[in-house]
Amino acid sequence: MKLARTLALASMVAVGVAGSAGAAGNLTTGAVVIKIDMTPDKKFSTTAIEMETGKAYNLDITQRGTTEMQFHAPDLFGNSYIYQVVVDGKEIKTNGVRFLEFDEAGTIRLNMVPIRVGSFKYYVLGQEGTMTGTVTVK
Repeated sequence: MKLARTLALASMVAVGVAGSAGAAGNLTTGAVVIKIDMTPDKKFSTTAIEMETGKAYNLDITQRGTTEMQFHAPDLFGNSYIYQVVVDGKEIKTNGVRFLEFDEAGTIRLNMVPIRVGSFKYYVLGQEGTMTGTVTVK
């Protein structure tokens, strides 16, 4: 009888926890779109971005030229929940990103939620002199 009461109590707690988690909302919807263009003259369209922890963002990174470029943001990527990468309308579900490589012009979208405050650098490998920016997460 004691085991039955314990199991009944555990199932009520589990239902309550699951119910409250669903009521809190889906952090991956209603995302704010932020665009970063990598221009043919090897510059970023924006070098200062602000985000908030726990808020969803669609980070659209676009290569406007034809030069191969690797977009790096290791600390931002490592301190964010990246729930999908979208390339040409195709979704890639992932639990992490090292960097984004562009062999030609195009856009890659990262659907993400920053989970830690801080100041995080982003850059193009080999072009750090002109292609560096900062994301500040509050």
